Amino acid sequence: MGKRYKFKVNPKLYEGIPCQTNCPVHTDVRGYVTLISQGRFEEAYDLIRETNPFPSVCGRVCQHFCEVNCSRQRIDDKSVSICTLKRSASDYTLRKRGKQPSAKFYGTLEKVAVIGAGPAGLTTAHDLARLGYRVTVFESLPFAGGMLIAGIPAYRLPRDIIQAEVDYIKSIGVDIKLNTKVGKDIQIKDLMKEYKAILIAAGAHKPVKLNILGEEYEGLIHGATFMQKVNMNEPLNLKGKRVGVVGGGFTAMDASRSAIRLGASEVYIIYRRTREEIPVNEKEIIEAEEEGVQFKYLISPVRILSRDGKNISGVECIKNELGEPDKSGRRKPVPVKGSEFVMDLDIIVPAVSQAPDMSFIGDSMGFRMTNWGTIAVDPSTFDTNIKGIYACGDFITGTRDVINVIADGHKSAMAIDKFLRGVDADEEIEEIERVVVGYPRKERGYDTIRRHKAMTISIENRVSTFKEVETGFTGEDAMMEGKRCLQCNHIWTHLTEKCFLCKNCEDVCPVNCLTVVRLDELAHNRFFNENIPLITQGIIPVEIKRELCIRCGLCEQVCPADAITFISTRPAKKEKMVILEEVTSLL
Repeated sequence: MGKRYKFKVNPKLYEGIPCQTNCPVHTDVRGYVTLISQGRFEEAYDLIRETNPFPSVCGRVCQHFCEVNCSRQRIDDKSVSICTLKRSASDYTLRKRGKQPSAKFYGTLEKVAVIGAGPAGLTTAHDLARLGYRVTVFESLPFAGGMLIAGIPAYRLPRDIIQAEVDYIKSIGVDIKLNTKVGKDIQIKDLMKEYKAILIAAGAHKPVKLNILGEEYEGLIHGATFMQKVNMNEPLNLKGKRVGVVGGGFTAMDASRSAIRLGASEVYIIYRRTREEIPVNEKEIIEAEEEGVQFKYLISPVRILSRDGKNISGVECIKNELGEPDKSGRRKPVPVKGSEFVMDLDIIVPAVSQAPDMSFIGDSMGFRMTNWGTIAVDPSTFDTNIKGIYACGDFITGTRDVINVIADGHKSAMAIDKFLRGVDADEEIEEIERVVVGYPRKERGYDTIRRHKAMTISIENRVSTFKEVETGFTGEDAMMEGKRCLQCNHIWTHLTEKCFLCKNCEDVCPVNCLTVVRLDELAHNRFFNENIPLITQGIIPVEIKRELCIRCGLCEQVCPADAITFISTRPAKKEKMVILEEVTSLL
């Protein structure tokens, strides 16, 4: 038996750091951004890879939730370009080290089977292999990567980038069996005899229909099928054709922009809400518009038309207006009576959603199912009602973004590891310690550095080839962008017993986030005059509006009593545990 490593997770390690809190896999964003700002790209890459086995992929197609509440927006309304910085670290490291893995590692612990070589399944396999388990991944397609290859076009995510990530995962001992369809080539019941645990992460490759009249006419290609044909270089005769893509998600964007590259004369996005409600980011819309995609908002298809009873000739649509918000929080589209009209089209691509294909799971297995026809799982551990079998990722939810299914993969690996070791799921929470770090040292003028924009290839190349559209940052631009980070892991801390209310910190604060109790207001305070501490009286001597703090450190520098410092958290080193008994106010 090989050495067993343990997963240890404590969310308090990233409390108060919005980028790391918002990241579904809780990557140390501040840590790697700071390393990039110092030109230490390889160290940044290694830090990213501690929590994300797909750094190069996520540097291109991540939804970058980390940027949503980035504290930098308090200064200039522009978050740090965290996602592009991740790509910078990855691109630099792959160029420096090469794309071939340098070593092979094989586990000696129990055997685990994973069904599906998409990001969820490969993340689980990656984590378990690092723990010493022998992991085999079964994939029905002739390639590993799942929807990364089948669903995302090369102009957004080059194939060699995906392959480099897959090669790394294989290098740590994961065995991937391609062209092997579970339910046909091998049965789940057979896997149960050989493997101690099984994860089903087969993705969501089954297209969802529009359920309107005319979907049987030739010329209708569902979004998932369309993108798989594009990515597998299968014939798609679009030259000179008018194409309408129904939907507003990434599959709709990918299909429409791919249609432009394949020679379509006109391409339309048909979306039932407005630009404000569309689920993709603004950059994606702008790039599509630059390439010639036309957006038709507040309309819904109601019937597909054919002049010859065989081939599509157009689609009848109805105009919408927005009503009350639905469960998603977006205003619900309401059809406008009598507003029907016809769009002349040759090809229609419904890209509204995708669902898991459950056909390989026999009824005799006895899985508990949800009302939506998917396998029911425990949301925290992803275990099914059958002992030793787990399911996660798009297979249980339908299509989501890459980083969230990677997070699913981490959780399922943790659960499988604990199951195989017979450990309770709630055990092994790591302790933390708080350490004094001082104020973050920053580049002079960091608050005036403008957000850098990733470069793109020319429009001519974009619309005629599948070359990668974005080229990322130069090394110098990446370093300067990294210097915009406010380093929110530095938490402002006040040692109340040292403070004598001089107000220097309040006077020097450039964003007015500190407020000191006024001495003249305390002149007739009997308890204060009797040297009873303000904290004992329930009075906070110095208050901070943390949402405004930019970690400039001026308050610490001008404090004559050393009553202000900055602390950070890290995993506890029990033999050298730092106890900050002086810290009486952590705001």
